[in-house]
Amino acid sequence: MRGKSVGKNFEEMGLRELPRYWWYAWFTASMGQFVDAYDTLIIGAALLYLIPIMSLTAVQTGLLAASAFIGVAIGAPVFGRFADRVGRRFLYMFDLVFLVVFGLLSGLVVNFIQLFITRLLVGIGVGGDYALSPTLVAEYAPAKRRGFALASMNSFWGIGSVVGFLTAYGLAVSLGSNPDLAWRVMLASEAIWGLVVILLRSKILESPRWAAIRAQLGEKKREDESLDVVEKLSGSRDSTISTGAAKKPSIRDLFTGKMWLVTLFIWVWWPIFDIAAYGSNLYTPYITAGLGLTTKADAFLASALYWVIALFGYYTAAFYYDRIGRRIMVIAGSLVMGIDMLVGWAIYDIMKVFPFLAVMALFSIYYYFMNFGPGPYTVTFAELWPTRIRGTGVGLAATFSRIGAAASAFVIPSIIKAIGFGGAFLLLGGTILFVALWSYFLMPETARLTQDLIEDRLPKGQFK
Repeated sequence: MRGKSVGKNFEEMGLRELPRYWWYAWFTASMGQFVDAYDTLIIGAALLYLIPIMSLTAVQTGLLAASAFIGVAIGAPVFGRFADRVGRRFLYMFDLVFLVVFGLLSGLVVNFIQLFITRLLVGIGVGGDYALSPTLVAEYAPAKRRGFALASMNSFWGIGSVVGFLTAYGLAVSLGSNPDLAWRVMLASEAIWGLVVILLRSKILESPRWAAIRAQLGEKKREDESLDVVEKLSGSRDSTISTGAAKKPSIRDLFTGKMWLVTLFIWVWWPIFDIAAYGSNLYTPYITAGLGLTTKADAFLASALYWVIALFGYYTAAFYYDRIGRRIMVIAGSLVMGIDMLVGWAIYDIMKVFPFLAVMALFSIYYYFMNFGPGPYTVTFAELWPTRIRGTGVGLAATFSRIGAAASAFVIPSIIKAIGFGGAFLLLGGTILFVALWSYFLMPETARLTQDLIEDRLPKGQFK
């Protein structure tokens, strides 16, 4: 019967102890990463068709690639702020309505302006998910396995990338004789995935930690809400769960004591990382095809293969993030990525052309180590901020990140046109080496810490 089971320390629960509901909640949040990746990669594929069909300039190409990122910069802080005030669940269910409606419309546009606007509006919905999905997983996961929960959640970015490129490959083969229809179906197809995720999320309950804090602040209706979720997660309404201090959310909490260093670290770290990450994610087919190695269809297939290899990086991170910590893996992964791109730049600068196997090896190493270390941290750092202000913290960080992503999407075509592929390799390598250095000096280690311990240590500057 309810209320008669023996309480547990939820924070110490292992993966085998977590119930089916926890895995369902984790999966629905992870699918947010899937649709984000699918959206990002499918526009990268569609651009190969759009550039000649719409006679796009390098500036227009960059604007289209960056449009959804600009939308994310708008949507993430708005959704995140509201989530701290009214809860995670309601917004979490409906943020992807933007993806469904405007994703479908993006396949029906007739000119560049219309496509830019629909892509911008898609990004607003995806931005909401940037703020909500990592927040919900961070608040659903026990401290002992929170690194696994967040890093493995991020692996769905890789799965979405593989599915996106394989979809592009299938459409390139089946609709190769009708390129105008091919890009339209590519962009409209993301609406299907958005609808699937919305339906899956209809069964998700509120964050137990957020609801518990609101109950302590006097919202009595939240108490049963929190206890019901705790019981679903641990088997007992009496289980111990770390929530952090019960206070009203205030943006000042992002800067209290030494927390300003944590917030500054993320606000610089994420946009710089995204220059390296999205510069490669968006333009891998473009670079691969541009080097003269493949047809459009084969460029999509080769890019899918890179992401299959990247999945092994995600799963390595999921296995070790709680065991050896986030910090050392982020630094190591970033260093290898940077060295890899600089080697690519040196080879290209000397030879001016790449053998096929060299290109495959270069990007395979890059993608594996991206997701071995820094990639999963783009959702794992949701654990850094207090529960009461986490949505706002993640949302604002996502805004800064999209500045880097949009800048990368916008400038890479111009860089390639101006100074060639060697310049692109140099840009990617230099930025990711900065990420390694920045992480070495400022990145806090939070592996296996409860929310109470994180909230106690980081404002005091106890980062390691």
